[in-house]
Amino acid sequence: MLWRLPCKDPIAIGLFGFAVPLFIIGAMFHGMIPMAGLGTLLALSFGFGAAAMYVSGAMTYQMPNSYVATVFFTYGSFFLSFAIAALTGGLGTTMKSAPALLTFWFALMALITIIFFLASLRTNIGLVLLFGLLAVAFVLMALGNAAIASDLFMVVALIGFYLAAVHVINPVMGKSILPVGSLAPKKA
Repeated sequence: MLWRLPCKDPIAIGLFGFAVPLFIIGAMFHGMIPMAGLGTLLALSFGFGAAAMYVSGAMTYQMPNSYVATVFFTYGSFFLSFAIAALTGGLGTTMKSAPALLTFWFALMALITIIFFLASLRTNIGLVLLFGLLAVAFVLMALGNAAIASDLFMVVALIGFYLAAVHVINPVMGKSILPVGSLAPKKA
């Protein structure tokens, strides 16, 4: 019975949950998608982003892999907070009346992402690129440069899609079809 098989690698679930709403957020800030699509973005942030990342985070924590689990819970919480702020009208109000709050929020997300970036230096090139570019994007958002940050969000999302594909395709093929460039120390 397929549904009773244990999930040995839930990371792809979290990566897809990360990449989809991040790409849409980037496309909206870039102006490729009109803000009229905000309702769909909220659904993606709640249902696809936060939910997938929380499920994946909980499953990854059981592996145990506290680094990946923390990443998924952190960005799942970011997407959940983003969706709640947009749903309640707080995001638009804050953008107009209290932009310093968004500056601090994005600066704190940049700080957290830099911590993840530093940890990624012992994992693989894919994660180094993902967290490095995401940190720059959050810094740019904190500085009010949404134009370049939105482009970086979309690039980071594409890296997330690639890394998710690695976790789906490589195990199915039984070998490394999609490389990630391991940075893990060599065992003696």
